[in-house]
Amino acid sequence: MSVPVSTSIKTIETLNPEPFVPAGNQYVSEPPALKFSERLKSAMLDVNHRQHVSDQSMEAVTEGTLGIHEGMINISQADISLRLMTQVRNKALDAYKEIMNMSF
Repeated sequence: MSVPVSTSIKTIETLNPEPFVPAGNQYVSEPPALKFSERLKSAMLDVNHRQHVSDQSMEAVTEGTLGIHEGMINISQADISLRLMTQVRNKALDAYKEIMNMSF
C-alpha cells in the first residue's frame, strides 16, 4: 500500500499557500495554516500508520497474498519515515538544549 504521488504533491503545496486571495478589489485572508504542533502530530500519525502497513505487509508476504516487492517497498517506506521522524526529534531536542543553555 503506497501513497499516491498526487497526494504527496498536494501535501507539498499546502506547505507554502498563497497568503491572500483577491476578492474583487479587496484581499481576503486564507484560513490559518496548521500549527507546528498539529503538523508534528500529523507526521507522527503518518509514521505510525506506515509502521502498521509494514507489519501487515510482512504478514501478507508470509501468507503469500502480497508480492515480495510490494512488501519490501512498504517496509522501506516505513523505515525511511521512522528515520526522518527520529532526525526531526533530534533536531528539536538540540534546539531545545541550545535555548536552555542561553543566558539572559
